[in-house]
Amino acid sequence: MENEPFLSLQSKPQLRPTVADDHHGTPSEIQDNSQIQRPSKKHGSLHRCKTAPAMAVMRDRKPKTPQLPKPKSESSTIIRQAFFLLSLYLLLGVAIYSFNRDEFSGIETHPVVDALYFCIVTMCTIGYGDITLLTPATKIFACVFVLVGFGFIDILLSGVVSYVLELQENMILTGIHIKKSQQGFSARNYIVDVDKGRMRIRLKVGLALGVVVLCVGIGTLMLYFLENLDWIDSVYLSVMSVTTVGYGDRAFKTLPGRLFAGVWLLISTLAVARAFLYLAEARVDKRHRRIAKWVLHRDITIQDLLAADINNDGFISKSEYVIYKLKEMGKIGEKDILQICDQFSKLDTNNSGKLTLPQLLENRL
Repeated sequence: MENEPFLSLQSKPQLRPTVADDHHGTPSEIQDNSQIQRPSKKHGSLHRCKTAPAMAVMRDRKPKTPQLPKPKSESSTIIRQAFFLLSLYLLLGVAIYSFNRDEFSGIETHPVVDALYFCIVTMCTIGYGDITLLTPATKIFACVFVLVGFGFIDILLSGVVSYVLELQENMILTGIHIKKSQQGFSARNYIVDVDKGRMRIRLKVGLALGVVVLCVGIGTLMLYFLENLDWIDSVYLSVMSVTTVGYGDRAFKTLPGRLFAGVWLLISTLAVARAFLYLAEARVDKRHRRIAKWVLHRDITIQDLLAADINNDGFISKSEYVIYKLKEMGKIGEKDILQICDQFSKLDTNNSGKLTLPQLLENRL
């Protein structure tokens, strides 16, 4: 127990009144007392122990209002919702089509396969026209089915595709970090920005073009062998399908072809749409990098000084300069700054322009 810092700190100062008040003590007693007190002066680190319990108590104190939880990744939730709603959506469409086959016209192969093929073509907004609706009831159903399917594709399944692509990107970056054993330029440095933790935009564009070619190629081969089309018509129908154009002069008519279409159309249309989105992002990213380079390298003018001087004190501080440059780059806006300043004002109760530990404790208690 005597080695405990808090106990030794409390026991040693009790000898101080004996030294200060007892002037008639023997020299040996005074010498012994001074020798006992001397270590407390040398060990200056014991002084910090007095504040350590206070900091620990401050961390354990609960705020008056509960803190907002940090937003968590919803990737797994989106995937579960996507598969559940997709199954529900397709089951509903297959059931309605199967019980009302007389109200649909077109080439028939198998009731369940035809129903699934109709639902996939409708959800992907392709519209070949090989299966049409005959009665007002089925037409109303098709209108609702298309609108729900279009929103479902845009919100849920696009989120699944984004999650899969981000997961693939993270796996590539993780592998590069693990296998990185040499310094200097290499091929992986050209396609991956390890410092920023993301793939370079040129790699995303390359992957996007590769996905388009892969989807069109797979569709062409399967159409050639399953639908007995020539190469020109196979490429033509494949491109019209993955781009969701669907003129209707060509379509899937055989049972194996429609089984393949049920899987291929659902995956390829989403992948190709995401690929073209990457192409658009590449153009926007290039423009943003060009603007950022211009902002960072241009000379500051008097107008810039007046605009960046938020406090109107005649000079620009480092924080004011950073905020002004971020606004020029388009990274933040005036609305964002005002919201942050408003939050700071709520914490700064005495309007001192700074946050102190007593203020934080007062806000938490």
